[in-house]
Amino acid sequence: TVTADIVIIASHYPFYNKKAMYYSRIYVERSYAIAIKAKEKFPGGLYINTDIPTRSLRSLPTEDGELILVVGENHKTGQGEDMNNHYKALLNFAEEVFSVENVPYRWSTQDCMTMDKIPYIGQYASDTPNLYIATGFQKWGMTTSMASSIILKDLIVTGESPWADVFNPSRKNISGSAKEFIAQNVNVAGQLLGGKISKEPEKIVIESGEGKILNIDGEKTGAYRDEEGELYFVNTTCTHMGCELNWNSAERSWDCPCHGSRFTYRGHIIQGPAVKPLTFDRDVNTIKKLLNEDF
Repeated sequence: TVTADIVIIASHYPFYNKKAMYYSRIYVERSYAIAIKAKEKFPGGLYINTDIPTRSLRSLPTEDGELILVVGENHKTGQGEDMNNHYKALLNFAEEVFSVENVPYRWSTQDCMTMDKIPYIGQYASDTPNLYIATGFQKWGMTTSMASSIILKDLIVTGESPWADVFNPSRKNISGSAKEFIAQNVNVAGQLLGGKISKEPEKIVIESGEGKILNIDGEKTGAYRDEEGELYFVNTTCTHMGCELNWNSAERSWDCPCHGSRFTYRGHIIQGPAVKPLTFDRDVNTIKKLLNEDF
């Protein structure tokens, strides 16, 4: 047990669910990046457009020479079709601008988004004087983390900050974000209900490197087959608040479409707010036999 007079929750997504209902005021959005090797030398500088879809460019010096980072694409975590298409979209853009020789690296990430596009920095709730929070950085983590450290330091040391009202997690300016609040929570409800009633095809074939959701005796089971042909099974109900997970084909993970938790194909936690791994207590051999018989 750890005790403290003052606590700051800076865990990306708040894992503490009591009070304030942050799970209803935050949604999680993914972004993608590729590092390309180009024939041209990068002209220097950092670039980001003002159009949609967003694209940004910068150079990356490495021991093997200069790479160019191409960043963009977005969607709510756990929602969408083939996630590899986002990497393809970035590569298509890169090939319009540069003579791409190869793509040695690619990766993706996610961040918490607020309804009014302003981060939550300050007292966790109106009646938690010694509990603070910093979240909802809107993919501007380097900048906003510095701002949050200044604001929280001022609040803790002096009890006030000139920026406290702007970033106050309990701010009441709901009118500007009410439509977004309703839209996002309707989306969550739809994902929660839709995941419970979706139908599965009669014949299930799982190729190597592929994950699918099986419906066995009315219960959903996530199945993944690795490159050696070994099958791995998980319970696809998110351990956070019970939404049904979806398979992420690009990262080979089980992602929650409601609040953004992510799990490995073995069920281990990659990203919260879930704090418990996925479990599986059914007879694996029976399910493997059913798969082989094309149930």
